[in-house]
Amino acid sequence: MNNWDLEVSLLQVDGYTTNKIGDKVPKYKAIELLAYEKPITRGELIIAGQSNIQISKIVVIHGFEYSNEELLEIEGVRYQVVSSYKISNEELELKLKSKKGGA
Repeated sequence: MNNWDLEVSLLQVDGYTTNKIGDKVPKYKAIELLAYEKPITRGELIIAGQSNIQISKIVVIHGFEYSNEELLEIEGVRYQVVSSYKISNEELELKLKSKKGGA
């Protein structure tokens, strides 16, 4: 049995704002939910490396809570969703990589 004790926030685009130089910058709405983290296996690292992808974390959430968000935040750190995989009718695995820089 897995512990659903990891607090994560899915970041949904909620409009846009303009920065100092006039660029359009997305505003995000955080949708908080519980998840659990899975260990990254050696095989997953090898496959990701062959595809030139770096995986930082794998988390599992309830599938019905996910609406194809591209960003996720855990403990103040933003991650980009690299891929999603349906484990069962209830669970969805998200492979994440660290998001460099700002939004």
